[in-house]
Amino acid sequence: MPNRSRPLPLARALLLTPILLLLHLAPAAATMIARLGLDDMVAASDTIVEGRVQALRSFWQGKQILTEVTLSVVRAHKGAAGAQLAFIQMGGSVKEPFPVTMTVPGAPIQSIGEEGFYFLEPRSPGQKMIVGLSLGRVLKQRDADGEFIMHEGKRLTAGEFADEIRRAIAGQSRRPNPGSNR
Repeated sequence: MPNRSRPLPLARALLLTPILLLLHLAPAAATMIARLGLDDMVAASDTIVEGRVQALRSFWQGKQILTEVTLSVVRAHKGAAGAQLAFIQMGGSVKEPFPVTMTVPGAPIQSIGEEGFYFLEPRSPGQKMIVGLSLGRVLKQRDADGEFIMHEGKRLTAGEFADEIRRAIAGQSRRPNPGSNR
């Protein structure tokens, strides 16, 4: 039998090299969410409210789906808010002209009845959006010990979290924020 001088591995390498180069040059799609501390979220917000999701309405705008979230406002912590407040976020589900759902990595999926704190910033004239995608929505949770907020690894009552927001608004935060550049 003739002795081959390994042409198979060389051929394999020549074939795979262009494929690997193409994979390396292909654009990658990703969503990066910068870690925002409470001070950063308060600074970026023109409105901070405590409320409950009352209604959701998804619709097409150009080639993307947006959802209008209507909150029943319990308390405004920053900015002016009436009994109801609406904001826009990317993603949602529509039925017309055909059923389709668009999700955006990092964006919250809202549900009617959820309660929490919402940090909002201006989007365009007359519209608001959540600061930092899902970071600007801090939901109230319940367990056997009662209602609480989990924020930056700490379990707080809603009142304690509201106090931290007030201190941040006044520039009197008690602890440094882990992602803050200050």
